[in-house]
Formats: sequence, C-alpha cells, structure tokens
Amino acid sequence: MGRRHLIHGAALAAALVVTAAAPAAASLRRQLVAHGAAGGGVGQDAYVALDRSAARSFRARLDPSGAAALARVDFRRSAAVAVFGPYGCQDARVSVRSIVQRGRTLAVTLFERALPPGTAECMAVFETYRLLTIARAALHSPDPTRATVTLARA
Repeated sequence: MGRRHLIHGAALAAALVVTAAAPAAASLRRQLVAHGAAGGGVGQDAYVALDRSAARSFRARLDPSGAAALARVDFRRSAAVAVFGPYGCQDARVSVRSIVQRGRTLAVTLFERALPPGTAECMAVFETYRLLTIARAALHSPDPTRATVTLARA
C-alpha cells in the first residue's frame, strides 16, 4: 500500500467521523398527557407554550380533562405542545410520529395508519387534540415560540 493510499484513507476516515458527529435533527422525547374532542374550528394547527400565559392561546379549545392536564404542567421543567386537527372518527388511527426543533419552530409530524381491510369507520369530521409535554432541557436556544403540524398517511 503506497503513501498516497494511506493519505486518501486517512482523509476518508476523517470525513466519515465529521459526518457521524453531525446527526440529523432527532425527534424530541414527548409525553402524551391528554387527548380528546376539542372545541373550536376544524383546522389543523399546533401551539407551543413555555409558560402559563402562552398556554392561554389554546386552553379554551381543550376539553375539561385536557384543561386539567394543562393546569398540572410544570412549566419550569416542561413545555406544552397542543396539536389540533379535523380527525374525527379517524382520531384513533392518528399518532405523533415526531417532534423536531428547527430554530424557533417545533415541527410536529403526525401519522395516520390505514384502516384495516374490511373495517368500517364513521365519517364524522370534528376537531380533536393531543396535549404533549417536552422536557425544557431537551429544547435548545433559541426557545421555540411556534409549532407546525403535518400529517403523513400510510
């Protein structure tokens, strides 16, 4: 093996180490603290709250159990993320796939599983919600001030 091969091999190894050290944005660990039927519109949207005053922007859309769960959030340790959508009867097939912080935005990705073959489901469309918490220590600067939501289907 010649000197040129050793130098080329060392450069390639260094490039692989740098690439491995810069992982893609990882999904934040989250905990589902409440979900159910929501009040309000039937749009798909999401909110992030780092304190009680920010949580007021979506609190009225939660059902009583969601409002109670929001009241129990310790905002010194956790951020709250509320995700709303017109999932209606399909809600049981919708789950949170990932939450990724991109600057000041939390990008929430939902996933809707396909209805099993031969299964019937009601066709009602009404707003539902998911209330999640994320450890404040998992968030990076700048603090997130908004959230977006997308839905992927099987």
